[in-house]
Amino acid sequence: MCFVFRHLATGSSFASMSAPFHMSKNTIAQHVYETCDKLWTVLQPIEMPKPSEEDWKQKAKRFGDLWDYPFTIGPLDGKHIALVNPANSGSMYYNYKGFPSIVLMALSDADSCFTLVDCGQYGRVCDAGVFQNSVIFDLLERNQLNIPKAHFKINTSDEQILFMIVGDEAFPLKTYLMCPFAARTLNDDRRIYNYRHSRARRCVECAFGILAKKFEVFQRPMRFQPDKAVIVTNAATVLHNYVRRRDGHMEDRTSSVKYETFQNPGDGFNNLQPLHGTRFADDAVDLRDAITEFFCDPQVSVEWQHQHVLRNLLQRPKMSKNKYNITYLHWAAVFHFQACPMPAVVDPCFYNQHVLDPQQWHLSYFFYYCVLVAIHDNL
Repeated sequence: MCFVFRHLATGSSFASMSAPFHMSKNTIAQHVYETCDKLWTVLQPIEMPKPSEEDWKQKAKRFGDLWDYPFTIGPLDGKHIALVNPANSGSMYYNYKGFPSIVLMALSDADSCFTLVDCGQYGRVCDAGVFQNSVIFDLLERNQLNIPKAHFKINTSDEQILFMIVGDEAFPLKTYLMCPFAARTLNDDRRIYNYRHSRARRCVECAFGILAKKFEVFQRPMRFQPDKAVIVTNAATVLHNYVRRRDGHMEDRTSSVKYETFQNPGDGFNNLQPLHGTRFADDAVDLRDAITEFFCDPQVSVEWQHQHVLRNLLQRPKMSKNKYNITYLHWAAVFHFQACPMPAVVDPCFYNQHVLDPQQWHLSYFFYYCVLVAIHDNL
């Protein structure tokens, strides 16, 4: 066990451990592989069991409590595990970042613990391709993950929101896999959705970061074959869950919004569509639009989302004075008037979104002028 923990925690090579332990590096390597395999076999049913239907509901509730996205059962993403390029492998393991790797595809919970993992696919494959060929997708397609059939009924739309997974823009948009809006299509409501989406999705990114920080073996290329790297990585994921659940706790809530599910039977994950390309269906688009409208509803919106998006807009990279664009002023005005308790929102000269009372035009133009001066001074 000492060999395993030292190798995982420090990334020490087997040759460097042979002298202090008075063993050959081949003997140490054999002990490490066998122990990691046993750790996965023993701890996986305890620290990473297949969730029951009630477990998924609790995970979704936790996402609603902590990250204000109550419809998700977990974020999905992939991490490249760096390797020394295996012999006679050509470019099979080379990823778009320029180094050989295998991919760890994982689904996490709201506390950055891994729920499902699949490791071992070639680094050259994109995240969507890895997901399509993973055990996780296979279990979802065959309805073997006990995903709840209950749905959410929201008061801003007639859509029935099912339990879903959230991913980044590399994944295809599906009714069971939500992705953020593309940057070229953003407006104020979609920026808010992307913000709420990223709050839920960052849990899996945090899980990867904590994993790499606690186990320094992931901070340098692994010097063994891909099948051995899979064994070590699987052991590290269950040890991550073991340590994470016993090493402090996260805060209980970040907002006072309450969410509840309806137990009416729905399709759930029963009617999964095969992943062919990245063309998304109309029903998935409508579903994402319904969630966007729900997040922007004053009754369930979190109080800081408008200010957060406005701050991000004003903190964009600086532009030269000859490339200054009035878009800055428009979005600043939109989020200012939406976040303030004023009856008017936007001047009609900007896209005719809302008609501003003539008596308040001087307030809007004064605000435009203040933002213009602030941005001009910072250029």
